[in-house]
Amino acid sequence: MAGISTASSSVVTAQPELSIHDGTVTTTSIQVAQFFGKRHDNVLRAIRVLIREMASDDRLLNFEETCVETKIDGATNTQGATRKDPAYRMDREGFMLLAMGFTGKEALRWKLAFIAAFNRMEAEMQKPAYDPARIQLAHSLAAQAAAQVTQTVFEAIASGRNSDWRRARYLLGFAYDNSGQPSLPHVQTLADGQMVASMTELTQHIINHDVAPSDAQLAALATACTQQLTHRAQFRERKALAASAPATPAASVAPPATTRAVAAPVPPHIGSDGKPLPPGTFRAVFV
Repeated sequence: MAGISTASSSVVTAQPELSIHDGTVTTTSIQVAQFFGKRHDNVLRAIRVLIREMASDDRLLNFEETCVETKIDGATNTQGATRKDPAYRMDREGFMLLAMGFTGKEALRWKLAFIAAFNRMEAEMQKPAYDPARIQLAHSLAAQAAAQVTQTVFEAIASGRNSDWRRARYLLGFAYDNSGQPSLPHVQTLADGQMVASMTELTQHIINHDVAPSDAQLAALATACTQQLTHRAQFRERKALAASAPATPAASVAPPATTRAVAAPVPPHIGSDGKPLPPGTFRAVFV
């Protein structure tokens, strides 16, 4: 492996062939040595210097040590014997760190070729995997949606329900049941003043004057937001007070007060024995 020499004319016309390893596009120190016309042992030395300099850096993950099988040169090797030589696998950032030290017009050319190869491979990885069942479902839903749109638009224009039908807007939606099966697409006409936007988008539209609500609409929106903020603040305050209130020990709870019966006042014409006094006679009552 240490005998890799400068690139030949056949290598010059070649293109880097990268591979996907554990979901990441990678190249190897072998390819770097071949395309940049360097000895592989020198490339290994440069990588190890980088690894030592980045001993405490997360970029150590950009290089992974591996090994390759190399045919042993020599007239006595009639059996095609091989040996395992050390090598490194690296991702895009690892390659950029390594190739940063390569200078010259030819080195620049190969840097650009490797970057283009990384871009192509990463773009391919972003493409969704081909799934015949999903493709068939997509065609079916598209056809159903087209039919729904056609019917809804035809009815809206033909019935004259919308006086300004040339500016009518339509909302197309898809739904799925609990088992993941799609239902028929749903299409509805958006009335004047209706909009479909997230809360963040709505706020930005109002700030940028993309929508023109009336003063009453803005005031109603502001009032609703203020009321909601007030309710949330009150709820959080009650929750905080409940959490901070000390628990009352069961032993310190005061027993309920004993109810004492109060005797009704005795009328003055009733004696101490409870019998009526003679007519014209009254018992003295002091207050």
